[in-house]
Amino acid sequence: MKKFIALALIIATIFTFCACGSDSSATVEYKTDVAVSDLAQQVIAGNDGSTFVAMDENYIAGAMKIDVSGYADYIVQINAFGTNVDEYGIFKANDEASVAAVKADAENYLKFRLDTWMEEYMPEEKPKLEKAEVKVCGLYVMYAILDDTARADAFTAFESALKK
Repeated sequence: MKKFIALALIIATIFTFCACGSDSSATVEYKTDVAVSDLAQQVIAGNDGSTFVAMDENYIAGAMKIDVSGYADYIVQINAFGTNVDEYGIFKANDEASVAAVKADAENYLKFRLDTWMEEYMPEEKPKLEKAEVKVCGLYVMYAILDDTARADAFTAFESALKK
């Protein structure tokens, strides 16, 4: 009986501490008027942006299989020298209702890249693709195919630039 009471007290204590955490009803508010080109400058500021080149709508539609004609704004930058697979993209949805579709496009693109990866082609770069992520901040969606540190820095800059 003493073990049961002790266990009940431990569980009650854990729930008490969990309930005293941060206010889960508080949400982060994001800006809606930032140009993706400005975000790209912030995102790449901590990395060597001199190797990145912006891709046009034809590349995005053809190679990435993403139709950006319905997006409010977009930028996709890839490594121009072919020495690595570093790449990121920032997309702005037209409204809150279309954010999920934009996110799905980015996730599907990363899956497509991984599914079509040639194992013999730069095998040391594959972990970047395997760990690639998509982050949503309000109307903006970003994906990043970068090493762990660069990806974390890029997402931090992305979110910081958008927080109100």
